[in-house]
Amino acid sequence: MARIKLRVFYELIDVLGAHETEINADTVEDLLNTILQKYGERAERAIMNINNRKEFHEHFLVYVNNSYVKRESYSKVKLNDGDVVLLIPPVGGG
Repeated sequence: MARIKLRVFYELIDVLGAHETEINADTVEDLLNTILQKYGERAERAIMNINNRKEFHEHFLVYVNNSYVKRESYSKVKLNDGDVVLLIPPVGGG
């Protein structure tokens, strides 16, 4: 498993209790599932589709080393030691 640096924004800061942390994961999907497992419903509300809790929100953004990762690639993108992953949940308001 890779040891990555995770940076989160908006409501995920409150969920994780910090803007930045380190975490172990093999793929982006593995990372997101670890977060969901560890932080439960609060994390789920931040990153999952509100109408279908089995898929990630369409406006949830993931970057690995400043490169955008599409939802359909979460399981394919392998993480390496030292990678920096940014998670940006959808922002509402008006």
